[in-house]
Amino acid sequence: MKDKAGRIPNGLMQELQRFYYDTAQANHPGALAALLKIVTPAQLLFGTDFPYRDGAEVSGGLTAHGFTDKEMAGIERDSALRLMPALAG
Repeated sequence: MKDKAGRIPNGLMQELQRFYYDTAQANHPGALAALLKIVTPAQLLFGTDFPYRDGAEVSGGLTAHGFTDKEMAGIERDSALRLMPALAG
């Protein structure tokens, strides 16, 4: 990649740690464990990949992971509102 150092001067991992990730297709133990090695629960957003997966399946996977109530509130709503505060009204 040309100008890699100019585009990502602190490396790829730091750039990946800046993103938010949804839980669609990533609500099982392996995917969550890998994702949580990169970001904190505050960077997870609830996603279902509807109609291929439903909310109950995603919620079940997240609940099984053992997130705290505060972390679950962030995943389900609060983190999205931080990104899009106009939706809070």
